Amino acid sequence: MLPGTGRALPPLYPRIPRVALNPVKLLTLARDLQRRKARERQHRFVAEGVRTVESLLASPLDVTGLLATDVLRTDARGERLLATAEQRGVPVNMVTEQELDSAADTDTPQGVLAVAVIPSASLMPPAGSARYLVLDALQDPGNVGTVVRTAAALGVSATIALPGTVDFWNAKVVRSSMGALFQHPVHSLAWEELAGFFEANHVALWATDMDGESLPTVDPLGLPERLAVVVSNEGAGLSAHVAGAVQRTVSIPMAEGVESLNVAVAAGIVLYALRVAPAIAPPVASAVAQSS
Repeated sequence: MLPGTGRALPPLYPRIPRVALNPVKLLTLARDLQRRKARERQHRFVAEGVRTVESLLASPLDVTGLLATDVLRTDARGERLLATAEQRGVPVNMVTEQELDSAADTDTPQGVLAVAVIPSASLMPPAGSARYLVLDALQDPGNVGTVVRTAAALGVSATIALPGTVDFWNAKVVRSSMGALFQHPVHSLAWEELAGFFEANHVALWATDMDGESLPTVDPLGLPERLAVVVSNEGAGLSAHVAGAVQRTVSIPMAEGVESLNVAVAAGIVLYALRVAPAIAPPVASAVAQSS
């Protein structure tokens, strides 16, 4: 949402209509999509491996096509995947193992690779209580994928990447998210856009920090209705402009001699502790009348 205008933020990439590609063109496209600039230009990404492609086909995302080898037909699970693609009307192009390897990021793509369209939904204003996760210059793709999976599991409204964070649609991020990336809203925004969105929608901004308030002392019933939590690069810490906007910092108490936690683990602990408090049902009246 652009501050003060009532209009949604424009999508990060322009929408590209789905087109059927022949095997050579799809293979060339998949190879090209190993580069971030190509993903941004083509508005597409690659998903590798049986489990990842299964999750992709079960999602609402638009799948351009599959590249598969004969290896996929050697077991029932692979046959089911191909049947699902056929039911969805997704083209399947058979290629050699060498051709598939040339387009894959992993050494063992398990006989299948999919090309799909990057969703272009805008960050929408919350209707009620909300939690957001903000990634400040996280550069490890495995961590980012795990963080997205964690945020999805804990009911976070959206995960937002600031500049300096690895591309959400990097092949390793896609794999490590274990399918969560296909369902959980993610956005890449400049800090100015995100700060304007938070201000317009009354979203409090907290961050994790070694010197912050101990998490167990934070009253869960006194949390803001709308809250964003920033996690940052373990070595560099918060960016200066983000640190200047943070209203409160929290820390996870740890045993003596332990300096820090992996950022994905820390994000999970903090998001769970600061989750939207569940509604408390009123006490049920006794069905037994008390004699006077």
